[in-house]
Amino acid sequence: MKTRLDNKLAYLLMSPVLIYLLAVMLLPFGWALYLSFTDKTVGMPANFIGFGNYADLLQDPMFWKAVKNTVIFTAVAVIFKTVFGMIMALVLNEKIIFRNVFRVLLFLPWTIPTIVSVFTWQWIYSDVGGVLNYLLLKINAIGRPLGWLAQPDLAMLSVIVVNVWRGIPFMGIAILAGLQSVSKEMYEAAMLDGAGAIKRFFYMTLPSVKEVTVIAAVMTTIWTLNDFEIIWLLTRGGPDNGTQVLSTLSYTIGFLNMSLGKAIAIAIMTMPPLILLINYVTKRSLSSKE
Repeated sequence: MKTRLDNKLAYLLMSPVLIYLLAVMLLPFGWALYLSFTDKTVGMPANFIGFGNYADLLQDPMFWKAVKNTVIFTAVAVIFKTVFGMIMALVLNEKIIFRNVFRVLLFLPWTIPTIVSVFTWQWIYSDVGGVLNYLLLKINAIGRPLGWLAQPDLAMLSVIVVNVWRGIPFMGIAILAGLQSVSKEMYEAAMLDGAGAIKRFFYMTLPSVKEVTVIAAVMTTIWTLNDFEIIWLLTRGGPDNGTQVLSTLSYTIGFLNMSLGKAIAIAIMTMPPLILLINYVTKRSLSSKE
């Protein structure tokens, strides 16, 4: 009898959260999943077409180009964010002058609103009066101003740089937190034994922060896969679809071409890798606490 009462009380206490999840997440997701199996367009009724949207996407060269761009954008950005985040964490973990000031500055790219950052980078990349072209011309690195956002390859490089710039603080802070737990005595003993900086990094520092680095890298991978604002505000997926990723393609098809069913189908198709990554982070986080 007591067990039943305890169970009822538990369900009663959980009911607000369950209702919230049902209303805010499950029902909208179910409705979106249904629309992905229809030919729903803005202002028109939805007709069930089964896997028609998914079949069309799998045969669409633009979809596969967006997949390729998404993989390149995510992989390159995450690698550079991890590398530079590690470097910044190692530097800020040392006893340097104005260390606390530099730690505060580390947060800035992460705290500035995205739209402000993007407009600033638009000015930096501008081929007319842009500071990047001005500096490169001054040092004779280029012979004429480059259209950083006007050429497909340069545009992809440009949006990756902005994403890396904004993402480094998260990686740096996460790794720096891991470095704080490393014993100073262990480093001192290694130095007395004659271990150089490189050996200390690979045999002591890296194993000590490996767990937090992997988790932070996977989390930033999830965010990078979903990145929309930076690419859309800088290039809108252009030029010549050179920066068209799955998030911008979904927006273009759904809100510019008014084909909501196909746009939602793109979003649904991006979910399996995201679910796998979220599941990996969850399991890894829980296992590290055991």
